[in-house]
Amino acid sequence: MPRSAWVRGNCIPLVADMSKITLQIELDEQQAKHYLQWLSSQYNLTMADVWYSDRYRNVPSGERGPKVLADVPHLLGICRTRKALEAQLSTVSTERSR
Repeated sequence: MPRSAWVRGNCIPLVADMSKITLQIELDEQQAKHYLQWLSSQYNLTMADVWYSDRYRNVPSGERGPKVLADVPHLLGICRTRKALEAQLSTVSTERSR
């Protein structure tokens, strides 16, 4: 029987063995910077909404982050996307300064 979780009032099915998906997008530098800002705001809004919720009130601070990421897996996707985008923007900035 498939498991599910409630996220923001919606029932989301949990998949035990997820396939890895690779995305490749092409953005100009300005678009990339704006996309990075948007990703950061989405992460911050979601994390603020979840972090201080009653569900995690009694979870020790060192365990809270991993618990939140396990319960709200799209946050991990946002984190990975942000890191990849930051790395690409850093490369562009380094190449431009030469």
